[in-house]
Amino acid sequence: MTTDDLLTKLPIREHGRNILKIIKYVRGLNRWYFPVVAVSLLLKTAVPYAELMLTAYILDGIGAHREIGEMLAVITGTTLAVMLLQFLSGAIWHRMEVHREQMYYLYECETQTKMLDMDFSRIDSPKVKELKDRIRKDNNWGAGINGVLWSCNGVMEKGFQLIGAAVVGFPAAVILLRTKTAAVWILLAALTAVQVVSVFLRMHFGRQRDRWRYHVAESTGEKEETYSFAWDFAAQESYHYKNGKDIRIYGGYDLMARWTTEVLRHKGFRRPMIKASQNDAGEAFFGAAAGAAANGGAYLIIVMIALAGMVTVGNVVRLAGAFGRFLEAAAGVVHDVPVLAMAARQQLSTLALIHMENEMYQGSLPVEKRSDGVYRIAFRNVTFRYPGAEKDALKNFSMELSVGEKLAIVGMNGSGKTTMIKLLCRLYDPQEGEILLNGVDIRKFKQEEYSRLFSVVFQDFKLYPFPLAQNIAVSQDYDRELAGKCLEDAGFGVRLASMEKGLETCLYKDYDDEGVEISGGEAQKIAIARAVYKDAPFIVLDEPTAALDPLAEYGIYSNFDKIVGRKTAVYISHRLSSCRFCEKIAVFHEGELVQLGSHEELAADKNGKYYELWRAQAQYYEEEDGQGRKQASPVTS
Repeated sequence: MTTDDLLTKLPIREHGRNILKIIKYVRGLNRWYFPVVAVSLLLKTAVPYAELMLTAYILDGIGAHREIGEMLAVITGTTLAVMLLQFLSGAIWHRMEVHREQMYYLYECETQTKMLDMDFSRIDSPKVKELKDRIRKDNNWGAGINGVLWSCNGVMEKGFQLIGAAVVGFPAAVILLRTKTAAVWILLAALTAVQVVSVFLRMHFGRQRDRWRYHVAESTGEKEETYSFAWDFAAQESYHYKNGKDIRIYGGYDLMARWTTEVLRHKGFRRPMIKASQNDAGEAFFGAAAGAAANGGAYLIIVMIALAGMVTVGNVVRLAGAFGRFLEAAAGVVHDVPVLAMAARQQLSTLALIHMENEMYQGSLPVEKRSDGVYRIAFRNVTFRYPGAEKDALKNFSMELSVGEKLAIVGMNGSGKTTMIKLLCRLYDPQEGEILLNGVDIRKFKQEEYSRLFSVVFQDFKLYPFPLAQNIAVSQDYDRELAGKCLEDAGFGVRLASMEKGLETCLYKDYDDEGVEISGGEAQKIAIARAVYKDAPFIVLDEPTAALDPLAEYGIYSNFDKIVGRKTAVYISHRLSSCRFCEKIAVFHEGELVQLGSHEELAADKNGKYYELWRAQAQYYEEEDGQGRKQASPVTS
């Protein structure tokens, strides 16, 4: 949604639908928020009108020589009532502020949860990327759902002020209709004109403010994305302690500053902010001027009527105050409703993301629970292309995975290895061909049940800043003995024994100052333990050790092979040596399966891709003896 999209005039009916849509969603987060806030605002609005009525009573009482006891009773009662109103209004308001803050974070969580629930195939699609960019821009100069809540509160408060002014000032309206003084009508018309002009001026300055907030000056030749990036980069705690080592070692302060502080301090970045603030000031000035004119004009009108002997002194104050507040509140409503419409419109992009429906077919068949673990996966002529890509990532691919089989998938980067695993786990569906589980298309199975068949350690696996055991079980509830055994089997036992809190030790320091930092190798062991803990029939290692040297990777893969036992295991690597212990090796090249067989069979084919890769990599797996002569390493022998 561009600036022009946001600021383009829409039919009033469409604005109304937008407002109702976002309010309906907010009510889903907390159905009592608006009703309770309305009570608080109603009590708050009653206070100034009660004080106005009391002032009018006192003035009239003095003129009429009322008994002092009677007046003291009214003053005391009204004062106590005002104090009670203020207390109740404040107490309710502050309580609901807690709920508002809670709704804000719930709303943010809804967006993040949607990204987790969304079809994996859509996350990187052009449509979702565009929508996420719209959300970022819509919220850059807004307050997210808070903008809608605050605007709604403002409209409700102005509405209650209008009602209060109408009730208190009703006698003034009756008197105005009876007056024949031309000056009164002229002044009333002038005041109305001032309020109308004020509303249009405030709307104009408000629109200009929003234009400048979305606009990025081009005086430096930089693109808008540069400023947006700088804003986001600084706001998202990119100066995180985890980045500190690289910044110090490589002297990255200047580079970080170039993309953050230097850009944020540049006049090209400040210019739209200054322009926006100037228009903010203009909007505030005309709002204040209109309010002053309304109050002053109201007193003049009532004074004219009073001089004609039509009202008492007390009623002059009462009616003038009510009349002024009515004009000011009316102008406020006219101003605040468009602000609410803008705030609601800014949240349409977020709602579009939250309400985006999944496209992948959700199967209905239950997955057969086999005690013998006999599951057979078959790829049949599968072709797949990523959204927005120009060529296929996998082409006409066919292969079978049998129970208990140890399969290695090797090939250069970008050859389709990881794509095959994503299709296997049904993170994506192929455009052509089919994938079968025990002869049944996997799209027919319930996705949640089908996913239980796989434990995968992706090359970009993630650990969370939660306790160690929760990282293993990916749950708050866990089997302590099993979690410990899995860590021990994965080679993490020594480090676990050194941790004072054991399985309750929090990883990293994001949320716990006593959290521990772990090395990349230790993180890999934890990820492997997590895969084993799940106890799924299929276990996959998708190059999680790519950053390690070949010998270290071979050691981890060999140890993992012992851990998985008779389960079906798939090992992915672009290093051939790490997987030669497998019974079968699949060689991928440019999205195609070009060879399949054992290491001995593939290495014997000197015209094959495997032989070419093996000879190219073999030099890195040879060690020198004491005399500087080459000898085969344990990996290659």
